[in-house]
Amino acid sequence: MKEPLLELHDISLSFRRKKTLRELLSFSPRKTPFHALRNISLSLNEGEVLGIIGRNGSGKSTLSRLCAGVYHPDSGTRIVRGKAQLLSLGAGFQNQLTGRENVFINGSFLGLSYPEIEKRFPAIAEFADIGEFINEPVKTYSSGMRSRLAFAIATAIRPDILILDEVMATGDKPFQQKALDRMQNLRELAKAALVVSHSPGTLRKICTRIIWMHQGQCIDSGLPETILDKYNSFWAQKG
Repeated sequence: MKEPLLELHDISLSFRRKKTLRELLSFSPRKTPFHALRNISLSLNEGEVLGIIGRNGSGKSTLSRLCAGVYHPDSGTRIVRGKAQLLSLGAGFQNQLTGRENVFINGSFLGLSYPEIEKRFPAIAEFADIGEFINEPVKTYSSGMRSRLAFAIATAIRPDILILDEVMATGDKPFQQKALDRMQNLRELAKAALVVSHSPGTLRKICTRIIWMHQGQCIDSGLPETILDKYNSFWAQKG
């Protein structure tokens, strides 16, 4: 049996809270750290699409960035076998450069040669479907356009682990469906994927397993139908 592509063992991560100007001037005591993740353990195997669901502030985006290596844990162990690519709206682009230039930069970061990126560029531009804006600075893009291009790049480069953070929540309905269709054919995109979303409907369509995050902790995990039904019931009772 193959080893998991990604393993987290008892991971915890905290951030320092910044003081306001009033607190600095009054010499108030140092704020206690914010515990973003507490004792998280998970594994991601080849062929899996692991979903992470939770309300805003639950720690799911922090967890996705830790899996990608953007953050490092205060305690615990992170093991990644292969290349992980984080696709998060607003992350990974050089705003002053064009979409075309960003395609080549992102590809080179993942170890692709110039000829390899050049070969894949037409497919990336076609899927992103942003027309002549591919030659305009990314800072001029709408959030939907950024998302379309980022998704097209990440899924054309084909990393070992594809990490998507709320990417399919942006863009118009036709693009969202196109993105879902591409994700459902995982083996053409990556060996495994981790998908962060607050949308049970999206995760139900594409995931093989779900982790439910709440206040920095994993409170449950299992098959999509089981976890998502529990999740929906929990928040329905909360009103």
